[in-house]
Amino acid sequence: KNIPDKRAGKQFDFGIAGPPGVSFVPACPALDEFPIEVWERLRAQVLARKGAHLLEYASSRGDPDLRKVIATYLCDYRGARCHPDQIIITAGTQQAMMISAMALVNRGEVAWIEDPGFYQARRAFGFAGATVVPRPVDREGIVIARASKRLSPKIIYVTPSHQFPLGMTMSLARRTALIDFARERDAYIFEDDHNSEFRFTGPPLPCLQGLDNSGRVIYAGTMSKILYPSLRLGYILAPEQLVEPMIKIRAVIDQHSPAIDQATLARFLTEGYFLSHIKRMRKLYSDRRDFFIEQFNKLLSDYFILEVPEAGLHFVAWLRRKTDLPFITRVCAEIGIRPSPLSSCFMKAELDPALTFGFAAWSRAQIREGLIKFASALKLRPSRSSAETANEKR
Repeated sequence: KNIPDKRAGKQFDFGIAGPPGVSFVPACPALDEFPIEVWERLRAQVLARKGAHLLEYASSRGDPDLRKVIATYLCDYRGARCHPDQIIITAGTQQAMMISAMALVNRGEVAWIEDPGFYQARRAFGFAGATVVPRPVDREGIVIARASKRLSPKIIYVTPSHQFPLGMTMSLARRTALIDFARERDAYIFEDDHNSEFRFTGPPLPCLQGLDNSGRVIYAGTMSKILYPSLRLGYILAPEQLVEPMIKIRAVIDQHSPAIDQATLARFLTEGYFLSHIKRMRKLYSDRRDFFIEQFNKLLSDYFILEVPEAGLHFVAWLRRKTDLPFITRVCAEIGIRPSPLSSCFMKAELDPALTFGFAAWSRAQIREGLIKFASALKLRPSRSSAETANEKR
């Protein structure tokens, strides 16, 4: 089967973020700041209280305490409208995409994806058998004008709070138009609300699901970017008519997420550690973000124009000269940094070359060290090339 993943061999020895180090891989959280001692204490408490019960097979819906506290959080802080029975615990957003596609899309039916957009969404919907159709984005979000009635989508993937990778926020007018479109075409919207908690200009914006009066929005969230990626816990807030089909699909895929981790996360949320962690991380990321902007513009402005979004854990850096892309890509590989090429998010989009840089996972000292190393390598490399050319002429 054709699986859209170009990794091979030893590349599978690491996670998708690659080997440890100052890599500037986008969207990685600050793992060194996670309160491990608190987490382990809560884990010990839930094991002491529930004991062997947590070692049994668990519900495919998810831990009831966790579903209840997630529903409360979404209503209070994301402007959602829901109750605990609409929450399904998943192994992250990617599994939420797979479950949604399998519940809604027959092989060959259409899934709309933002273009440029999240490459894992393209993989997940394609792997589930959908015909993935790219839709352009503008400053207000996904473009729905002039949509073909012959290729109406069954599901529409969007990132309205912080478009990935370009960073714009979907306007209220576009949100209401998208919900109206989905209702008229009998389609569903998959709202990936990634990084909505990390908005640096004003409070987080209410989610798209909270505007939906017709049960057309599937809302998905993950703990990977807020807490730590290997936790592999996320959730779906499903329209009521999709809850049972989605639970059945989840049961087929892998039954349930680890019960001990679910119970620990429920306590982490209930006792206020989740909100305090978000507050602390928002302050830390704001500081690292400002420092990255300052150092990047100081050291690399000859090569890049840095675009600063209102939210999220990465930047898009546009190349000043398109012809520099092969040279810059080669330098990145040589010194071991891994900003993602913006083109990895393209299907049909034709934008100028750019790289996406993460900043949240590294301290000020690490950011400065990594950017100095990058800037120095860029300045040295042309001189080496010139020397090589001169030697060839001799």
